[in-house]
Amino acid sequence: MKLKKGINRVRFYLSFLLLGFYLTVGFIFLFTEVWADLVPKGRYLIGLLLIIFGILRFYIAYRRFDNKNIDFKEKDDVKQE
Repeated sequence: MKLKKGINRVRFYLSFLLLGFYLTVGFIFLFTEVWADLVPKGRYLIGLLLIIFGILRFYIAYRRFDNKNIDFKEKDDVKQE
């Protein structure tokens, strides 16, 4: 049980890292001219999609982590009775 709980926490914290990565790259595409020569058209769409994908990915990871905590608490309550 402890191993799975630890892995879920690592996955949850890695989702923060990926959220930061997607948001950073998305904002770079949207608000700077860094990759303007590589991607002249559709930069704004790519930036917007990266930001939305990062937020969606974090939301899904958060829901999984939150549901796992509920499952752990319910199983612990059953064991104590």
